[in-house]
Amino acid sequence: MGKETSKVDIVSASTGAERAKLAFILSLPAIAENLLITLVGIIDTAMVGALGANATTAVALVQSPVWVVNALAAAFNVGCSVLVARYIGAREYDDARRGARETFVLGLGFGIFAFLLMWFLAPFIPVWMGGEPEVCPASTSYLRIVSSGYPLYFMGLILCGAIRGSGDTYTPMKITASANLLNIIGNFFLIYEPRTVSLLGNEINIWGAGFGVDGAAMATAASTAVSGAAALIILMFKGSELKISFRESFKLDKKDLRQIVKVGFPTAVERVTVNLGQVVFIRIVSTLGTVMLAAHHIAVSAESVCYQPGYGMQSAGTMLTGQALGAKNEELAESYSRIVMIMSVAIMAFNAFLMFVFAEPFISLFTPDPEVKANAIVALRIVAFAQPFFGMYIVGTGLLRGLGDVKIAMPVSLICMWFMRIPLAFAAVVILNLGLSGAWIAMIIDLIVRGLFILYRLHSGKWKEMYHRVFA
Repeated sequence: MGKETSKVDIVSASTGAERAKLAFILSLPAIAENLLITLVGIIDTAMVGALGANATTAVALVQSPVWVVNALAAAFNVGCSVLVARYIGAREYDDARRGARETFVLGLGFGIFAFLLMWFLAPFIPVWMGGEPEVCPASTSYLRIVSSGYPLYFMGLILCGAIRGSGDTYTPMKITASANLLNIIGNFFLIYEPRTVSLLGNEINIWGAGFGVDGAAMATAASTAVSGAAALIILMFKGSELKISFRESFKLDKKDLRQIVKVGFPTAVERVTVNLGQVVFIRIVSTLGTVMLAAHHIAVSAESVCYQPGYGMQSAGTMLTGQALGAKNEELAESYSRIVMIMSVAIMAFNAFLMFVFAEPFISLFTPDPEVKANAIVALRIVAFAQPFFGMYIVGTGLLRGLGDVKIAMPVSLICMWFMRIPLAFAAVVILNLGLSGAWIAMIIDLIVRGLFILYRLHSGKWKEMYHRVFA
């Protein structure tokens, strides 16, 4: 066993106020990181949106399939994060370092697989998603370019999950912030033609490659690949519980793999279920035409800013409950789960209020098109009503994973997505002709029911039985 100490002493926080403060402090970098990850897509959406509805739609067509791949990566991320959190909580630092090396192997291997898969499917996905002929070629090119960064990107994404599991939520945030800055700079120079801008009364000539949608893809691929390389370099040269040395064995430990699979596989099934549902959902929306699909994509991008704090709290909650159970303290784990849930719902309710009130100026940042803007504003205000319940689902599933109850999210997501959202959206759009608003009403019904299911499961106490079964 190593001599290092954990970065976070979760046991020393003995009162509810101290634990709430610790959860908040840990969640802030995770919230910032998730917002920054979302910002990559938002910046692309906003900067590409200036090129018109067709350009926005070209990006929108491939987003749901990309989410499916990201969902599979998230399964490795969660599994490795929980594994490392257990070892750190038990002060088994040699095992934690082995987990970091395993995370590197799994992340790089999955990234290579994802790149090859998306490169092959890129010509077919826009057609399957119902894209119009003039838009599909740009979508194919965008997807192929973005996926070229996957090997390094997914390696770093999963490594950051392990880093968070150790209690270090700041390093992933710094990596993501740097990647976003690089993405913004790349977009600025690669998307647009050469142009003249006025600054403090002076005319300045700005060089531009004029690559359009392809330029946004190049910037995204480069920035995400750099973020992955940065995560590996930090773990190689920075002294920490997870320091990676290529002089040590990278052989995958069977026991570790079993635990990663036990946590990650249900997560993969749950997230793939949801994201495949999103593919079908967007296919239904695409029947409304290019303008409505562009409005839908912009509203989804805007909404993602509002719920990212939930994913930040989820990361903190998974780490806190995972380390508490690693230390064999079930009372502490239960206390943290209750505190994190209350904080998360309060934050999401506040965000929902802001989303509803400031929908118009917020959406205006994404597109100058008045018709696209008007429909996106309506959609964003509709989904605001579901945000507290969505927060219950996001944070609750993370808490349950940290507590060892890894199976319930999959059937809940399956039922709500495929037996509620999809049929209701089809009825609203195709049968009742309610347009984009009808599709988003179907969405909020799904999110509300899903959140209530997960909240009930968390408070039922069944996680204690599941924890002993998974990690005994």
